[in-house]
Amino acid sequence: MSPVIFNLVAAQSGTGKTTILEKLLPELKRRGLRVAAMKGNLDHYDIDLPGKDSYRFSKAGAGIAGFTTPEGFFLYGSEKGKSGSEAAADLLTNFDLIIIEGNKKSRHPKIEVVRSEVNPDPLLPDHTIAVLSDRFDLKLDIPVINIYDIKALADFIINYFIENRHEETLDSEGLTHFDQAGRPKMVDVSGKKETTREAYAKGEILMDPATFTRVMAGSLAKGDVLSVAQVAAVMAVKETGRLIPMAHPLGIAGVEVDFHPKEEESKIEIGVRVKLTGQTGVEMEALTGVSVAALTIYDMCKAVDKNMVIQNIRLIEKKGGRSGHYRREQD
Repeated sequence: MSPVIFNLVAAQSGTGKTTILEKLLPELKRRGLRVAAMKGNLDHYDIDLPGKDSYRFSKAGAGIAGFTTPEGFFLYGSEKGKSGSEAAADLLTNFDLIIIEGNKKSRHPKIEVVRSEVNPDPLLPDHTIAVLSDRFDLKLDIPVINIYDIKALADFIINYFIENRHEETLDSEGLTHFDQAGRPKMVDVSGKKETTREAYAKGEILMDPATFTRVMAGSLAKGDVLSVAQVAAVMAVKETGRLIPMAHPLGIAGVEVDFHPKEEESKIEIGVRVKLTGQTGVEMEALTGVSVAALTIYDMCKAVDKNMVIQNIRLIEKKGGRSGHYRREQD
């Protein structure tokens, strides 16, 4: 099994990430874990500068270059199509964790360091799963861990990445909805803690300018199109567990639907935000709500415009759960 990779990040330097790692590594080792640590997203490192032997070996075609000493070793290399951390993980298969210091743009889970005297406000880059801080007044949807409590940090890492890893076991194609025999299954979430979850999805429907005008004026024979679409979105959110085979029936706490007409493009943008406190996320509910709202608009307008196009249905943001906060880079 490949090692778990996560990043320890901060909005700026001077927060003490390296010192935290110096204290964390022996604590994780004491608990029986094999952990690799490395700097992330560097443009260069001293030993790989042009002219250095490792740089020359790499440029000459060596898959991996580096050096060894009686006390240890350093490896420098790359693999086409993979980031440095991903390529390293392929080599470090006997490790449990790879901790990358830095790289806020990484797609891996992140723990953000927030120190009141340096960067008092959390940045919360995508996939942030926890904040490590000396600010105890922070109110976030993800855990806030005392920056001075290394044992608590180690507990969180082991619980999140090691003890619950069976929940994230993937088949060869990275899909969780198939068992080891390749048969479809509903993911068992009974072991997960209930947390606050939220998802926001958007989509759009394009139509003829004349149709757009009639929709906005409420002059279609079937009535107020957007009001009906709003109700349809709420109903669809509540029925997602019945419509999507492997989705869980959920006790939805709240649904918000918004419409943004774009007259110059003759289109209506649809947004659906879903919230609950539960054991699984509501991304599918938000996406289903957008889809059914768009289909309802089509149904109510198809008598006058069969050329309407439903498009660009996508997840914009999710909060809560093991994968942390996700925000799409472009809406």
